[in-house]
Amino acid sequence: MKEAENKELIREQFTKTAEVFGNYAVATRGVEAAKLAEMVRAGSGDILIDVACGPGTFALRFAKQVRWACGVDLTPAILARARKSAASEGLGNLDFTIGDAHRLPFADGSLDLAITSYALHHMPDAPRVIAEMARVVRRGGRVGVADIRVEEDAAVAELNDRIERTRDASHTRTLKRREFEELFRANGLRIYGLQIQENPKPFDQWLHVAGWHRGDPAYEETRRLMESTIANDGAGFHPRYEAPAPGRPKELMITNTLLLIAGEKE
Repeated sequence: MKEAENKELIREQFTKTAEVFGNYAVATRGVEAAKLAEMVRAGSGDILIDVACGPGTFALRFAKQVRWACGVDLTPAILARARKSAASEGLGNLDFTIGDAHRLPFADGSLDLAITSYALHHMPDAPRVIAEMARVVRRGGRVGVADIRVEEDAAVAELNDRIERTRDASHTRTLKRREFEELFRANGLRIYGLQIQENPKPFDQWLHVAGWHRGDPAYEETRRLMESTIANDGAGFHPRYEAPAPGRPKELMITNTLLLIAGEKE
């Protein structure tokens, strides 16, 4: 897929789901944002960029700890959702702007922190995004990433990406842990923190925040593919039927594996 086509798919997807995805992300990812803030040692004197910030989930959390923060994203609708949240929380040190993660509108070494969350798997060129984040932070500045991670096995990764793209056409490719580490090192970022966590969730919720429901072709095909991997976990989602909470009926559950990584520019 050409870069321009992919970016248009991103805009379409997150314009369509600005409210439903925005509400979900802001409500559920605060703990992850706090963890990444701790890992990158966010402080009161820091200037931060949140790359591909979406509804501002992480930027909203970081703005309470840093001097100034700016969220950059391609999609006007999702930025409108982010500005609404910032205004409701009275965060005067948080700005948002339209921008391309592959060409960040900041000078070399001008920032203390650069972060991105749940975004690299949408990027046409994830290595270039990491390179841009490393470029804009000063020596001793920190870069932090929180993103889904896929297993090292090539066949598992291929099927995982196929399921992700069926659910969301703007998905490009999920990185492996080894690739995250290599990209950090290639851009002069000394890795000093890395954590893996598993996030179980109902399949229906996962499809709902992508804008799909039972009966929609994308829902039905994603479910068919997911259920086909139950026997051997062939895509690494650990699909199973279980109750999401005590007293609830059994339903299809999956697990997203999240990687959080922090590095310092040498």
